[in-house]
Parts: sequence; C-alpha cells; structure tokens
Amino acid sequence: MAKKIVSVLLAAFFMLSAAPAVLGDGAAASFTDVDPDAWYAEYVEAVCERGIMTGKGGGIFDPEGNVTRAEFVTVLKRLSGDGDAAGTASFSDVAETDWFYPYVMWAADKGVVTGYPDGTFLPDARILRSEMAAMAARYIRIEGCRVTDDPDAAGSFPDVPADAWYAEDLEMMRTTGLLKGDASGRFLPDDTATRAEAATFFKRFSDMIAAEDPYEELLGTVRLETETGRDVESKEVYISASFSLTAPDGRDISYDKISIRGRGQASWGLEKKPYKLKLPEKVCLIDETGSGTKAKDWTLIPCHSDKSLIRNYLGFKLAGALDGIEWTPYGELVHVYLNGEYRGVYLLSEHVEVGKGRVDIKEGTKADIGFLIEYDSWATGDYNVDMFSSSGIKYSVQSDFGDTDQVIAMKCHLETVYNAVLEGDREKVERYVDLASAVDIYLINEVYRNNDVDWSSFFMYFKEPQGNLYFGPVWDLNLAFGNSSEQTSTSGLAVGHIISTSGKYKGVRNTWLAAFLSNDWFRQMAAERWEQIKDTLKDTAASEIALVKSRIGDLEKNFEVWDVLNTALGQEPEATLRCNSCLENVEYVENWLKARIDWLDGYYSSSAFGSDYPADKTKIAPGAVGNTEIVDTHDAWVIPDWFEGDRQVQLYVDNIEEYCGITRGRIEVKLGGYSTVTEKNVTRVVIGEQMHLDTDRYEMFFDEDEFEAAREEYHGLGDGQSIIFELKTGIRDLVTGDESTLVKVKYTFVKDLSLNDKFGE
Repeated sequence: MAKKIVSVLLAAFFMLSAAPAVLGDGAAASFTDVDPDAWYAEYVEAVCERGIMTGKGGGIFDPEGNVTRAEFVTVLKRLSGDGDAAGTASFSDVAETDWFYPYVMWAADKGVVTGYPDGTFLPDARILRSEMAAMAARYIRIEGCRVTDDPDAAGSFPDVPADAWYAEDLEMMRTTGLLKGDASGRFLPDDTATRAEAATFFKRFSDMIAAEDPYEELLGTVRLETETGRDVESKEVYISASFSLTAPDGRDISYDKISIRGRGQASWGLEKKPYKLKLPEKVCLIDETGSGTKAKDWTLIPCHSDKSLIRNYLGFKLAGALDGIEWTPYGELVHVYLNGEYRGVYLLSEHVEVGKGRVDIKEGTKADIGFLIEYDSWATGDYNVDMFSSSGIKYSVQSDFGDTDQVIAMKCHLETVYNAVLEGDREKVERYVDLASAVDIYLINEVYRNNDVDWSSFFMYFKEPQGNLYFGPVWDLNLAFGNSSEQTSTSGLAVGHIISTSGKYKGVRNTWLAAFLSNDWFRQMAAERWEQIKDTLKDTAASEIALVKSRIGDLEKNFEVWDVLNTALGQEPEATLRCNSCLENVEYVENWLKARIDWLDGYYSSSAFGSDYPADKTKIAPGAVGNTEIVDTHDAWVIPDWFEGDRQVQLYVDNIEEYCGITRGRIEVKLGGYSTVTEKNVTRVVIGEQMHLDTDRYEMFFDEDEFEAAREEYHGLGDGQSIIFELKTGIRDLVTGDESTLVKVKYTFVKDLSLNDKFGE
C-alpha cells in the first residue's frame, strides 16, 4: 500500500440522483427542512461546510431521505483519495456506463464490499444500517485510519446477535462512537440509513481522523545508522550506531551512539534480522501505559515467520494480564529504518534479563545470588557455568555471573524441586515452588499452544540460594497461536501432556509441566484458576486485536518490503500461507484464539481433565538425579551431600550431551571397527572416542531388559543403516564402584561395516 494521506476535505459528497451532483453552496442554516433544534442539525451543517455532503437544491437537504449503496461507497472512495480501480470485480447489475461504476469497482477491489451470493451489488438499494457499519469498518482497517475509543460510547446493542455477520464491524463502530443506537439503545440493523444519519456518521468520522495524518504515524518509528554504514552482521560483536525513536504519543528519544548486534537462533537465519540494542544509559523506550522499565538492553523482534506480526505482541499482553507471572516483557510495534532503508515492522521489546523491574533476583558476584535459567536445547558455552544438563534436558544460565560450584549447587536444588513435584506431596512442593507462577505459566502456554515450550525459551528462576522456583517470563511466540504445522488444532492439551481431541493420552512435551499435571491437586488449581482468568484473557485479546486492526495499514506496509505472505519461512501451516494480507493473518489469529479459549473452557470444566493421564509417572517425565531433601539455607548456594559422594560420576552423566555434541538427547554410536554392539564397545565409542574419558576407569551400563530388547532390534541391520531407540543409561566408576543414576538416553546405532552379527554376548 502506498503512503496515503486521508483527507476529509476532498470534494466528497453524497449522491442524490442517478448522476453525480456538483457541490452546492448550501449550509444547514439555509435548509428550510432542517430545524436548528433537530438532533442532526449540527452534523448537517458541519458536513455541508466541509463539502462532504450538499443539499438537493432549492434550500432542501432532505434529512429523512434514504442513501443508496452506490452513494455510500462513492463517498468512501472520494475520502480515500485513490484513483480509479482496475475493475477486476464483476457484478451483473453494475455496467461500465453507470456513473457509480468506478466507485463500486474501487470498493470491491479494496475489499470494502463483496456483493451478494447471486453476483449482484444492488447499487440502487437503500443501504441498511448494518451494511453501513460493515463498509465503514472495512474502510477504516484497509485505509489505516486513526480511530480511538470513545469513553461515552453506547453500550452493547440488545438487538444485535453476537453471531451476526456484521457484529464484529459494528463493535468497532460502537466503541469508537461513530455509530450509535436510538433512544432505547437499539441499533436497528435492518433499518435503512437516512441522509441525517449519514451526515452524523461522516461528521464524527472526519473529526476523528486528521486532515493530514500519514498512517505510519500510528506506530512509532525507530531509525538506526551504523557508524560504518554497513549492515549488522554478527550476533556476538556489537557495532556502534546512532538511534532515534519517534512515538505517536510524543516521545522523542535519540542517542548519537549506541551498540547494536544481531540476536536469536532460527530467526537469525532469516532475511529480516532480529537485533539487540544496548543504550548508553537506562531509559524507558516504551511507556504508553507506564508499564515499561528503564534499562539499557532492548530488542527488536522481526516476527518474520509470523505474517500477522502480532503473536509476540499479543502473547505478551495476555501473559501480562495474569498476576501469577511476576513480570512479562512489554513491547510496542514500530517501523524500523536501518541506514536509511526501511526494514519493516518490528516489536520493540524489553529484553529478558536480570534487573530491577524485569527478572528481579539477587545480583552480585558472591555465592548468595539468584539464577535465571532457560530450558534450552540451543544451550552452548562452558559446561556448569554457561549451561548444564539435567535429566536429558539442556538449560542455559541467563544470569551473567556464577562459577561451577554455584551452578552445580543450583542444579542440584533444581533437581530436588523437580523430584518433589514428581513425587506429588503438595505440602513439600509449596515449600519449593511459587505455585501461582507455575499454574499461570502452564495455562498461558496452553492458551498459546506454544510449539517451543518443550525445547526453548521456557524460563524459570530462583531469587535466592535454595529458594522457591518461579516460572516465567514468556518469550518467543512466533510458533504459537496456530502458526506451527505441528500445533494447528484448537483442541487437545499440548504443552504438558499431549492429549488428543478424543481425550487419549499421547505423550509429553514439557517435562516440568507434565510433572505438575501428574498431580490431581495441581489440575484442580489449574481448573479453578481458569475460571478466574478466562474472561480477562477474552477481553484482553478482543481489545488488543481491535487496536491492531485499527492500525492494519501500518502493518501492511511491512509486506511492501517483505513479499513473504504466501511463503513458508519456518513451520507455518497451510492455513496461514493461504492468507493474502496481514489483515487476513490477524483474523486467523483472532479466530484461532477464540476457538482455543472456547475449547479449553469446556475441557477444564469437565471430568475429562486428567482422566486419561497415565498412572505410571515414569511415563510422564523422568526422575532427576538426587532426592527430595532440600538444603535448608538461603545464605549461600550449597552442594548437597548426596551429590558430593557421587560427584565425579554425576558430572560425566551430565556431560554425555555436551561431549557428544548431540541434539535433544540423542547419541549417535558408530560401530567403526567393532564387530558387535556390547556394553564394552559402546563404552569405547561413547566414553572413549566421544567423551575422551578413561575407559579403564569408567564404563557404560544399561537397563538390562531394555538392552536385551535392543539386541533383538539390531539383528539384521544392513550396511550403512541405523536404528534408533531409548535406553536407560548410567556410568560406572570401575575404581570406586560408584554408579550414576540411570537416565533415559536416545541412541542412534549406525552400522558402518557389512556385519551379520547380532548384539554381542
């Protein structure tokens, strides 16, 4: 969409006959049929003075006269300032020789009108009030007009069914005050619109939009100029840049020198890049509601694979409405220019980090700090400093401090908490966990049906040594709200246990959420909490999506630069790839979310919630190393005795993932020159060749029954083929006799040689 200035001072007017009228010089005071005390008198006077409407001649305005469908779209087109449309639409009752032809074609091509199922437009039919509401609302969204809610707007109309075809459009018109009801509060949707009503509407509309109001000013604008004039090419190395933010609410913030680098994982591999900004001082860049914090670190999220551009924005708003989650990032959609080039619409957002007003935990360099950690398959860095593993899950340490002993002590406490949750003693769990955050983080992720929840961007933190475990904040929602081919359904539980639409238990995604949900008392808490928050979630979603729709022209500008609406950039399902505009994508999110909340509402209030969970908790989530006895001190992080006695072996179990460079718990074992798969040969490959440890001291051991079953699976495997299965695996210290706890590890055995042997004896 080209840049557009919406002006209501154009030569727009209402058509009065079968041919276009010319502007007259009539004013309301000169109309003999307009009583100065009539409710519509001031509106008639205003639209006539502005040239939006004129009289019929002879001092007549005809306030009770009707308006046709062709006349209404004519005014809308002239308000837009557009040229004539290409005329790709076709109506059987609209001919090229008709005076209204270019206006109707414009309205059809824009999507302001669709016509009737029989292929007609009925240009001479009197426009109904419901049709006027629908056309006007579509025009506002398409043109990106600035509209605001009216605090004195009429209440809901009792004569408008919630499922009426025009209900959503009328709601926008009602909340903005552009359309109102009669004295008894009714809208009368099937009544025709009079010229007095049309004058009232267009006067209110012209008052609401500025005469010279470029639609991009509805969003803020960020401008960045790098010191070298080059693009941002690294996620690790900052470069210098100037920065300015111009916001619609009047904020104007600029710095001659900030630092900028890339960020993200999969999103960094896409063409529209994500950025991290570091300002020279703490400042609040987003302060529309007073919710933002002062900080140096900020992010620009591109939302490139999210063609609605709103999933992170909306997800933050929904989580922010829940008081069980202590802090949720706040963000605003902005236009971004880099080195003078328009880069599209981004979400300018607070960064997930430790700090006052963000994740507020103990900071410092001593042993009494808190820890922010992320359930993160992408985790890299120094083991037991920057990242660690527990029960086959990788975590990254997001706090910028800590040493190996502190991280080990924190990890032991994390495992203690996890085992307590899995054990299920509520009193004990309440000693270790902030249950309000656990319940809310579960419910909000279930609302999102967040595809990332089992492997990345799932945050938790301890505020102090051996303290309670808190959950949150939410982050990275590009694959939520039905934007993953794996998670399109609006029914079924998906983020803890995977429960099909029919109620059948299918497995586990996030092991923490699954461990919580294995307890009936937690499920009861979740069901009760749902009753408290569901209306808040519905209301928040409705208001935020309505706000986005009122700014849709801004968002559509993104796709002038990025022609990706029908292109898969990640895991987008076919349903989203069929959307041909940002507005259609936003409506997909809107409809998906409504259906999702409705399904959850029915499920949480039914006996089905929890009825099909497996009784055997080992099928839900693996137990962690250690026990459920807490170290009762908050002065410093303490490595518990149970770990010290078995420390060396435990570290090696954790290091299986790190040393083997595996992804999501899988180890590839290539037999190489070994003729059979035995415990000894696997020890040589994994412990010796991959972990580079002393095989004379350490060896692998397996669950006996599972290993026997694996022998059978492996029989007959051909040259170059592979087989995948899980084994409970441990490491044995041959010198001390210590054994690690058995943990589930997924193996890929690859046959490199032409062998006929089974597993070795």
